[in-house]
Amino acid sequence: MHFEWLLLAAALLLMAFIDPAAERVSFCVIDRFGFTFCPGCGLGRSVAYFFRGDIQASLAMHPAGIIAVFVLFGRIMQILKRNKTYKMEMGHEKNIHTAS
Repeated sequence: MHFEWLLLAAALLLMAFIDPAAERVSFCVIDRFGFTFCPGCGLGRSVAYFFRGDIQASLAMHPAGIIAVFVLFGRIMQILKRNKTYKMEMGHEKNIHTAS
C-alpha cells in the first residue's frame, strides 16, 4: 500500500533537486533508440525549474511540467488518504471483533 506513493514522492524529489541546466546522459528510452522526438523529453527539467520558481523556463522546457507536479502531488495525497481510511477501518473491525 505504500510503494506507489513512495515511488511518486521520490520521483518528485529527484526532479526537484536535479540541475535543469546541466548536460547529462538522458534516461529517455525513446532517445536511447535514436528517435529525435519524444513527447516527454524536458518534463523533468520543467519540474526542476518549477520548483526553483522559474515558471517561464519551466513552460519553455515542457508545457505539461507544472501540471505534472500537481497531478503527482494529488495522487500522493489520494493514496495517503486511502491508506489512512483503510487503517481506520481495520482498527474499527478489530475493535468490533474484540468487543463481541
